Amino acid sequence: MIGAMGSDEALAMCRLRQWANDKLKLKYSRTSNYEHEGWQARRLNEQDGRLIRVIDFDLALQKLRPDERAALILRYRDKAGYEEIAVALSCSARKVSYMIPQARQHLADVLDRMDLL
Repeated sequence: MIGAMGSDEALAMCRLRQWANDKLKLKYSRTSNYEHEGWQARRLNEQDGRLIRVIDFDLALQKLRPDERAALILRYRDKAGYEEIAVALSCSARKVSYMIPQARQHLADVLDRMDLL
């Protein structure tokens, strides 16, 4: 499947998966303690980097159309199938099958413009 995509679209799909993974790790793991200043343990710096990546990616997602954003989130974060996405978006599964690659390409363009790809 990845072989049929353009390189930017494949990178966008990888960034989507990384975002979903980072968001899940942030939800279930320890976050940084921002009350202390100065030296931080290495694992806390990793959490800070993950948080920044998630925030930057969320900003990129906000630049997509709402239906494209919802389709990508349902597909890559929630791992929903085309039928489930179609029900959620009140459209046909065929439209979703065309919308997902187009949304990935739009996301790749946005990520490239934001220098996040």
